[in-house]
Amino acid sequence: MRLKPRQVEAFRSVIMTGSVTSASEMMNITQPAVSRLIRDLEDAVKMSLFERGGARLIPTAVGVQFYREVERLYLGLDQLSQAANDIRQHKNTVIRIASVTSLVHPFLQHAILKVVGNRMDVPLVIDVENSRHIWDMVDKNRYDLGLVFAAPQMSDKNAIPLSNTHAVAALAPDHHLATRKVITPADLINERVLMPGRNSPLRLALDRAFSHEEHQPLSTMETSMLNCSHFAAAGMGVGIVDKTTLRSSGVNCVAIPFEPSIQVSYFAIRPTSSTPNPLLDDIISIMQELL
Repeated sequence: MRLKPRQVEAFRSVIMTGSVTSASEMMNITQPAVSRLIRDLEDAVKMSLFERGGARLIPTAVGVQFYREVERLYLGLDQLSQAANDIRQHKNTVIRIASVTSLVHPFLQHAILKVVGNRMDVPLVIDVENSRHIWDMVDKNRYDLGLVFAAPQMSDKNAIPLSNTHAVAALAPDHHLATRKVITPADLINERVLMPGRNSPLRLALDRAFSHEEHQPLSTMETSMLNCSHFAAAGMGVGIVDKTTLRSSGVNCVAIPFEPSIQVSYFAIRPTSSTPNPLLDDIISIMQELL
């Protein structure tokens, strides 16, 4: 038994309109054509779907049961159509974003509030991870958008620049070095230096800078750049961070240029095979403005 879509459409149209005449108008074909499609359908399913009563066709008990199954089919098609529309408009599709800590508050938060706001049709997953993990997961298509910290030369063709900045020494306002115009590695020999973890591009450049000194800092603390900022503000030492992290921390610190100059950058990255997404484009655009 092989049913044809046009036969099923004719059957449904007759049920919905109550007559062959109205069904023919709905389908934009002649009345005889509708009647023929109904007969062919009845032959195919080997059931009498209608009782003939004058100009009207009355569905039989099996015809009503068959109509219920047809409606399920059309409901499924409607759902597929809606799903296609949602995919096209990026609705009800989970958007997965990963960001380094420094970009979450207030930058990403502000962008999400402005772009997504109260839209209930945009499910979100927002993870806070380190840059290396984000690069790896975006490459594996696990995230739709990654916001990372990197050295400028680490970017690739899929990386969209968000901001370029330089390393600074973050100090409490009453620190004895707080009035310096610049801070160099030599200035920090007798200080506790608060520095980012060894996987950070800034840390790699910082290690190179200190390698030229005969003596290393008296004490060090290795932690996140956000922590460096907070501990520096509390007077625990001198934090070597970037300006964006310092802004993100919101702490009361003096920021003094660090020399030799270390340039650091933030990028938005997307999977190589990703399709255009206006929501993500807007988020990136707003973050570029904020940074």
